Amino acid sequence: MIKLERVRTKTAVPSSFRGRTPRNRVIALMKAARRQIAAGQPIKPDIESKWSKTKDQLLRETHNKCAYCESDITTASYGDVEHYRPKSVYWWLAYVYDNYLASCAICNQRFKGAKFEFLGPAIPPPLVLATSTDEELKAFAKVLIPDPLDVDAVAVFEELHRAEGPLIPNPYIDDPEPMFAWEVFEGPREVEVIPNIAFPNSDLIVEACERIYGINRPQLKRRRFERFKFFDTFRKVLDDLPVGAPSRVDVEGMLTSFSKADSEYAGMIRFLEA
Repeated sequence: MIKLERVRTKTAVPSSFRGRTPRNRVIALMKAARRQIAAGQPIKPDIESKWSKTKDQLLRETHNKCAYCESDITTASYGDVEHYRPKSVYWWLAYVYDNYLASCAICNQRFKGAKFEFLGPAIPPPLVLATSTDEELKAFAKVLIPDPLDVDAVAVFEELHRAEGPLIPNPYIDDPEPMFAWEVFEGPREVEVIPNIAFPNSDLIVEACERIYGINRPQLKRRRFERFKFFDTFRKVLDDLPVGAPSRVDVEGMLTSFSKADSEYAGMIRFLEA
């Protein structure tokens, strides 16, 4: 997992996910919740899938990799638009652009689902009552639904994120690389994510990521090993090449490419090459 940068321009962010449109969608959800509360029913939001329009940009930002496991997505599947905070729990964030990232189906569907773990106080839902007025609901939406082009609103949203203390990093907000270390096992031909003891609570973070993202699932550990051995072979080839050899520049270029953001498992390579 590596740090990601969200592009905040009108070209990158679909118009239906900035300005009034996402807020109006959430206001509609809150009005439905108000009716359910007035009828003595539990809140069961009817959330329509609207986020497919964001997928292409999210994939560009992750370089067609899963934001969680860093495996290439688009070679063999379409990938998912993942709600970092699950929409079934944080229903008022269902249309928040800053809650979206690109994920592979295995991390998202097989493992994560609606799971979410944190250490701090939960981000509270809007205080919708049977007596809440439309104006009050609009005021809630203005605070809770940040416009992705509004820097100040995004900063407030990110502070709420940090205060909740998630055990699973959001690579758009958190820098995941200092949280993890990587251990190579030659026998079973695997590379495993382990805690970086220099980072606070890294043991809890790795355990949560194993449960929620499956970051140490067997297939993934073997795939990471293959990538590492490919890198390590080039490193050994470079050591054997004499200075001035015509192919030396090419090998150096290949080695550099392994740690670039668009390379699979760049976080692992960056750690192991240090």
